[in-house]
Amino acid sequence: LLSFIVIAGIYPIVVLHYYTYSGKQQQQLGDDSLRPPGIAKTVTATTTTLSNNNNYDVHAGERLLANNVNPVNKHNASIIPSSSSSSSSSTKSTNLHKKSDVIVYLAQFSTHHSSYGNQLDSNQIPITGITKLNKSLTLLYSNYASQFPTDVLIFHDNLNPPSPQIMNELKRNRPNLQFRPLDEKKYWSLPYGLERWEHYTWMRPAFSIGYRLMMRWYAILIWFYLSEEGYSHVMRLDDDSYIHSKIDYNMFDYMRKNKIRYGFVQPTYEPGGDAFDALVDGYLNKYPNVTSQRSIESYKQDRGVGFYNNFFMADVSFFMSPPAATLLAAIDRSKLIFTQRTGDLVIQSAVVRLFLKPEEVHWFRDLTYEHMTLCRKEKCGYLIHKGCPQNGGVSRGNKFTNAEWMKFATEQVRNRFEHNPKKCSVPINQYFVGAEDVRTCSRLRSKCGFYLKMVSGTNDTVEDTAWLKEVYDGPKMVMVEKTL
Repeated sequence: LLSFIVIAGIYPIVVLHYYTYSGKQQQQLGDDSLRPPGIAKTVTATTTTLSNNNNYDVHAGERLLANNVNPVNKHNASIIPSSSSSSSSSTKSTNLHKKSDVIVYLAQFSTHHSSYGNQLDSNQIPITGITKLNKSLTLLYSNYASQFPTDVLIFHDNLNPPSPQIMNELKRNRPNLQFRPLDEKKYWSLPYGLERWEHYTWMRPAFSIGYRLMMRWYAILIWFYLSEEGYSHVMRLDDDSYIHSKIDYNMFDYMRKNKIRYGFVQPTYEPGGDAFDALVDGYLNKYPNVTSQRSIESYKQDRGVGFYNNFFMADVSFFMSPPAATLLAAIDRSKLIFTQRTGDLVIQSAVVRLFLKPEEVHWFRDLTYEHMTLCRKEKCGYLIHKGCPQNGGVSRGNKFTNAEWMKFATEQVRNRFEHNPKKCSVPINQYFVGAEDVRTCSRLRSKCGFYLKMVSGTNDTVEDTAWLKEVYDGPKMVMVEKTL
């Protein structure tokens, strides 16, 4: 039940009234840090009071959870987002297709990326975000969205919005595509207690405030927006996410039918850092029964195992409900996204691995998918020179034979870099071609394999043997992976 109170004629404040948590008691899940910024409140166990954005109690939700709410209860009411905004950014579509599903982008309409600088292709030729987005949309519609109509939302900030001409061009022959500006007060502003000038004191200041706002959007706030819009399932793509193969089934229906709550294409390896690890451990110590001991042990076996979440699919309600929502609240309240550059990849991976059973997570291995970031500096690490793959690459998909995959990976990917004077290292294995971060987790026989085997139920021995026999013998396989 939502009610609106107008204070001084300025703007409505949303009060979230009581939800049943225990059957005996009605309580409100009042977590300020999960509420979109600009809408604040102070909560106690029995009363709700309003305050402005300068002095609200950021620990109210934590105290309420500690005293009254058991995050283990998966039947708890979902956190309900504010619906006070009536701006165009929250206007609902009236398309006739299934409205519960949505594909989302967060695009930059500028030649200069806020963190990576001027954007260049593999031949060091300038390329704009619009060019990449157009290519991504072309591949999305030709390989999926034309056959399975779905809302496609392109979010953007208000600093460099797309012109009407650009919007019309990108929307041409692409039904259900919409542009959505992100409200600067609700979804695109620093959390209470942080100032823009502090950015240069934060860890890794080369990553801009805008980049950190992007991480908060995908880790914390997007679930509010989508829930408010009535979407139950989401697929995320970046403007440089490329689906290279036909998908002949409705991926959202597949998730629903098989009771999958999270899906990914590329596993990767990225530790969260000491501060994030301490926060998660503190949460688990405070709520030791919040998830199974098996899930905790699997997560702690190697916390770096995660999902390269420039592509993911998710059940929105999972992230909007305890226990996922309560951990997200603690993470947002910590401000580690800003001060430590704790990424949405790390946050999403931790929440999924801790709170979802392996059978509720799906590794989409049937589509050929690309997301690759190139080094912009003279050198970005060992054998990673300017213009060479720094992060990501291309995942194989299961419609290639081994010979076809080697041909595609060599001609369509590795050969892009043959004119680079630094001689890029672009290794190929049977599942992936590209940078080390994803490649190191792309095989079941890898340090990520213990988790991937639980998710996929696949035996790696048969796959490896078939690859070695059909394409290369053992010594040549080592050469392919390490020196190409």
